[in-house]
Amino acid sequence: MSEQPTVLRRRSSVVLSLGFTTLLGAFFLVAWVSMAGSGPDKDALTVMAAMLGGIAFIRRITGSRIVLDEKGVSVVNPVFTHDVPYRYVAKVESDDGGTLTVTTTQAVEIGAFGFAGSLIDHFVGSTDRAVAQINARRSERRDLRGKSPVVRRYTRAWVADICGVGMLVCVVLTATIGI
Repeated sequence: MSEQPTVLRRRSSVVLSLGFTTLLGAFFLVAWVSMAGSGPDKDALTVMAAMLGGIAFIRRITGSRIVLDEKGVSVVNPVFTHDVPYRYVAKVESDDGGTLTVTTTQAVEIGAFGFAGSLIDHFVGSTDRAVAQINARRSERRDLRGKSPVVRRYTRAWVADICGVGMLVCVVLTATIGI
């Protein structure tokens, strides 16, 4: 029986993601509804493209997190995800600015964007708690073997990617309507 992965992220990321997605989504809907009676409108399509682009950007940034599963640590950053089996993690630490860094046995430093420096973190300590959780999981799982030292792949962010494609569609429609 496999255990559930543990997801480490700052609460502020979740709140910001939901808040901005809702706000920009509402502006998108207002622009879309404004075209209901008059047909395609260049200004409305421009607003829709901007709102979808904003949602894509915010969702990529706030989707950053660290996932601990039975095989290793996954550092999910906005563009790339780094999968590191526990046996290849040399150390996990945070600096004075609150930035979490995973160092592999090959001396590759992987910065966790979701736990990048924060003024509030100095008082709250979410990065230090994340470091403690990762180190505790590492000590439990030291004997498990991973396939390769580090796997770097593109991060999947479905909502952000769909909004990005929607933004491109709106830009193409705006360009075809003309000035």
